Amino acid sequence: MADEDSRAWERLCELIWGCAIGQAIHVSVELGIPEMLQAAPMSADQLVAATGADAWTLETVLRALIAFDVLTMDGEQHYALTQMGKLLLKSAPGPSAGEAGVFFETIYSPLGALMHMIQTGHIAFDRVYGKGFYDHLAENPALASHFYNAMEATAPQRYAGLSSVFEFSGASRVVDVGGGEGSLLVQILCEHRNVRGVLFDLPLVSRRARARIEAAGLSDRCEIVSGDFRDSVPRCGDVYVLAHIVNNWRDEEALRVLGNCRVAMNHNACLLILEPVYDPGALSRWRALVSLGVLAQRGGRTRTEAQVRSLLASAGFYVENIRSLPGNATCAIKARRNSSVG
Repeated sequence: MADEDSRAWERLCELIWGCAIGQAIHVSVELGIPEMLQAAPMSADQLVAATGADAWTLETVLRALIAFDVLTMDGEQHYALTQMGKLLLKSAPGPSAGEAGVFFETIYSPLGALMHMIQTGHIAFDRVYGKGFYDHLAENPALASHFYNAMEATAPQRYAGLSSVFEFSGASRVVDVGGGEGSLLVQILCEHRNVRGVLFDLPLVSRRARARIEAAGLSDRCEIVSGDFRDSVPRCGDVYVLAHIVNNWRDEEALRVLGNCRVAMNHNACLLILEPVYDPGALSRWRALVSLGVLAQRGGRTRTEAQVRSLLASAGFYVENIRSLPGNATCAIKARRNSSVG
């Protein structure tokens, strides 16, 4: 086999067996190994004693983590964290520890049902867990905490510069549909002192949002309303924001949410969708993998501009403009009700 073919074969095998290293990282986080090694390098025997793990199995896992630069080993056979491995610490910035730990099975298990999904169109997560992703979160506080904390932590980056591409100053009431813990709405209200807000989300999330709104000193300008946007959304807003919501759903479910927004909107209101628009030239491998995970979890995916326009037209909207936020993949999609549609 030629060297080029040999390298390609080895790389292909790494991709096929990539699920194994994901599980190895997951196991290490669940056992608390990153925190143990942060305190001091440890031998395999010491890690076995500290975790109660099977020695034969654990050492094989540790070898895999060395091969993928998560761990390193010194001359005395002591394991230590690499720079990458330190990102798995619960104290590290970013959601890596939670993604690899408590949240991992909600990604990994549905991907195992991807063949069923591709054959039937039925969401893989629902088949594996017997319920939808958000219903599962409502029943599992630890999972919900990770998910909403991760959304909150990444919000400043995802929505930085929003006011440079969308004008909020003419609005008096902004309704953030599925607004989570309120990070985006807090940003909008802090930047526009004359705007009032409505944060609308499931009861579990609404309760978590209240403390954030109060801490920002915005309780007098922000109403928190509990509900399910699949059923209805609050009325009388000037701007309805759907931030990373539409791309979580297949067209049928997305149309239901968009239809509820349209019913609630008056003729002068506008819809603001914040999410990436698919660009094949700008898709990283990491984002492609996340897209597969979200597909299996929730059924959604990033749409092309043509698909976005078609979806909104089917829901009775027309796209006024699409603008990229500076420095990240999020786009601001401004749409209005199509008055010719009943």
